[in-house]
Amino acid sequence: MPPLVGLALLGAGAYVAGKFIKREMLRVGEYLKTANAEPKPIEIRLERDPVTGVYRDRQR
Repeated sequence: MPPLVGLALLGAGAYVAGKFIKREMLRVGEYLKTANAEPKPIEIRLERDPVTGVYRDRQR
């Protein structure tokens, strides 16, 4: 009978470990999906300074 109890504990441990690994894989997959997403484009409008000829952003 003791080997049966040990086998049952081993099976329960494997089940819990499997659920934990599955949950971690889903979490890491979601993180990687957001990390590999296309970046949002940044638009900077420039104006040419007539005196110096240097392009500068409009907010200055």
